[in-house]
Amino acid sequence: MNHEVLSTRSIDRVETAFADVDTTVIPKRRYEREELISRIGEARGLFVHSENTFDDVVIDRAPNLEAIAKPGSGIDNIDLDAATEAGVVVLHTPGMNAVAVAEFTVGAILARLRRLPEAQAHLAEGGWRSEDWWGTELRGKTVGIVGLGAAGMETATRLDPFCEEFLVYDPYVDDDRVAAIDGESASLEEVLSASDLVSIHVRLTPETRGMIGAEELATLGPDAYLVNTSRGPVVEREALVEALESGTIAGAVLDVFHEEPPDADDPILDQDTAFTTPHLAGATTETRTQMLNVAAENLIAVLDGRDVPTEYVANPSVL
Repeated sequence: MNHEVLSTRSIDRVETAFADVDTTVIPKRRYEREELISRIGEARGLFVHSENTFDDVVIDRAPNLEAIAKPGSGIDNIDLDAATEAGVVVLHTPGMNAVAVAEFTVGAILARLRRLPEAQAHLAEGGWRSEDWWGTELRGKTVGIVGLGAAGMETATRLDPFCEEFLVYDPYVDDDRVAAIDGESASLEEVLSASDLVSIHVRLTPETRGMIGAEELATLGPDAYLVNTSRGPVVEREALVEALESGTIAGAVLDVFHEEPPDADDPILDQDTAFTTPHLAGATTETRTQMLNVAAENLIAVLDGRDVPTEYVANPSVL
């Protein structure tokens, strides 16, 4: 059975899933709302990414829309309430990239603490060994985990051989989950004040937006590092720039930004103590291929009227 599907991203890795589907592919970029609505037209299904916002207006003006599929866990660019009210199924792949995020986070932390990017640049400029590039160790450090979901848990598991102890802030998990990493539950303030390094693994929600601001960064302190591989707006941008420039914190690892991609003149990119990467944490060949195919197959299943595992449905009440 053919379906009218619009994909705002390449389908090269999911050609098999879409083999018998009438699919239109448009370039992966940000579209103005009216152009996006025009492109959607009569489509029954959307296969999307993070660059565009699918708000109540867009959803309301897509008369045939039945399902939106987004590979990955974050769906903060899709108005879930509007989709649910319109009877549109929202599909994603929560937790599927947790191992990729965890491996990246550990590697990035080690690169930041051991000053590997600076050392590489120093060598390329003709320099050699110097105590300026000695860096510091994870051994004996206290690591704070903000958000002990799939990515937070996998990250803690991989950091465990390095660090001394874990402090965990996550009001939505039980003590058994925290105990599984030999961690200790604490308030956000306690995590920030007592940790040598804090790694953030939360979804972007009204509750988490701006949860790390100037006060929280000051609590973290001048010898500690902040790691954010979740969503940029979880940390207040201006407060973070000021904290890095003033030495309020020792440094940061940032894989996510308030606008993506960030402007070339974004001051966060000029901070010597920030190790910045272009939202790569969850992007490995293995993980991306799996997420793309599961999201695509579930999209076609919904349009076919077949069941899909509820773990992949953000608004199962629609089903």
